[in-house]
Amino acid sequence: MGTWAPITLARLNELIEEQLLDCNEDVRAIFEKYRVTPVRAAVDRGVGIEYVFVVAQNGEEAMYFEDVEEGFNFSRLGVDGSILEPGYEQDPLKWALRRWQ
Repeated sequence: MGTWAPITLARLNELIEEQLLDCNEDVRAIFEKYRVTPVRAAVDRGVGIEYVFVVAQNGEEAMYFEDVEEGFNFSRLGVDGSILEPGYEQDPLKWALRRWQ
């Protein structure tokens, strides 16, 4: 069993493209509407500060990839760009995007 390592930006971009293939046209359009260039954001999971990638933003709510649980979550962002309220959805992209339909 390998040691866990944070997802790289290159792998995240590959993962997004792979999961977009599993989305219908309407869901892909939602992602394109809110997509941002992935940016690292600090998150406090109660055991210290770690980092995730924000991949989309709709107003004050951001969608980010949680690489520990390997799914997409939502949170408001702090003024410093940090995750304020870590989510626990861990959804694949096609399910996560339905939140913004």
